[in-house]
Amino acid sequence: MFLLYDGFDVIMSNLKHYLEKIRKGDIYFDEAFKLSILLREIGVLHLIFSVLFFIMGNIHLGVYDVIVFVIYNLLVVLVKKKKFKLLILLTAVEVVIHGLICTATLGIGTGFTLYYFTMILGLFYTVYAWDVFKKKERTVIIYTIAALLAMLASYLISVFCNPIILIPEIWSHIFNVSNIVLSMAALLEFLILLGWDILSKNENLSSKNDELDKMANMDPLTKLYNRRYIDGVLAAKYEELHQTGDIFGIIIADIDDFKKVNDTYGHDAGDEVLVRVAEILKKSVRDNDYVCRWGGEEFLVIIAGNKQITSDVAERMRKSIMKEVIKLDEADISITMTFGVTESTPGYTVEKLINIADENLYKGKNNGKNQVVI
Repeated sequence: MFLLYDGFDVIMSNLKHYLEKIRKGDIYFDEAFKLSILLREIGVLHLIFSVLFFIMGNIHLGVYDVIVFVIYNLLVVLVKKKKFKLLILLTAVEVVIHGLICTATLGIGTGFTLYYFTMILGLFYTVYAWDVFKKKERTVIIYTIAALLAMLASYLISVFCNPIILIPEIWSHIFNVSNIVLSMAALLEFLILLGWDILSKNENLSSKNDELDKMANMDPLTKLYNRRYIDGVLAAKYEELHQTGDIFGIIIADIDDFKKVNDTYGHDAGDEVLVRVAEILKKSVRDNDYVCRWGGEEFLVIIAGNKQITSDVAERMRKSIMKEVIKLDEADISITMTFGVTESTPGYTVEKLINIADENLYKGKNNGKNQVVI
């Protein structure tokens, strides 16, 4: 018993996980797949009708629905050719014809006209959720008018004509209840599919927006934060300094004699050096620190801590850069960097702090390079 319960629990857990992946758009079903499923489901619906008709004793309607069942399964072939508009048109025509035939034969009380409303919602879903129809509003209006005219025609048939076959009242109730349940199930399916598609598109849109934001905040070459983004971080850090007293350090680092690399080996080699330096700097900091390409061969680093912690990080970066050998087709390149360090101080603006770090950097450059200046 416990094994059965555990097995059911695992199945439900997997099902929830699968549905969640569908909702988030991790698993995506395209229009062709969905239309194939819908066509087969409508075919099965007609097979159910045929069984009921045969049990009731109406051979003609039973055979008609068996033929329609076969046709729907054959129509799936057109899905591969992406004849979506034609398939939707044929499905709508069949729903209308079937409703009119059943109403004329058995009476409007059997509920076959309910599928006209299902057809309208189905059309809304396929037109607005799928990229099939260009003139969406016009398409929906045309099909909706067609469904309403079919409803009016069915009503007029019931008013001016007696049913071709008088069926027992119990069968009228059976068909009416069956059609209510099946049409409501179809409506619910369309609503679920529409909801999933909306959520999936929203998730994809949100993911793309996040990616665009990330790209807007990132230097395309080094994959470090760019100056635009780091300006916002510095402003936030400065605000925290005044509100909570959290000290932060600033490092400005510059590759020594970088122009020689470009002049000697070319700009591609220079780009490779920048990328490798960016990787080393990024590996030298913690998750709550920030590394930015400040401009050209210059980098800015924000460290959560005082100037001693910041200078230790800068020294670690300097040693790692000095040990690195960048292998290129033309030659092996060794480089060094000079670092200017400062610490946030209440009363000093962000611009002032950056200027201090910059001044320290150039002190290091003038004193022989490859050093950390506090």
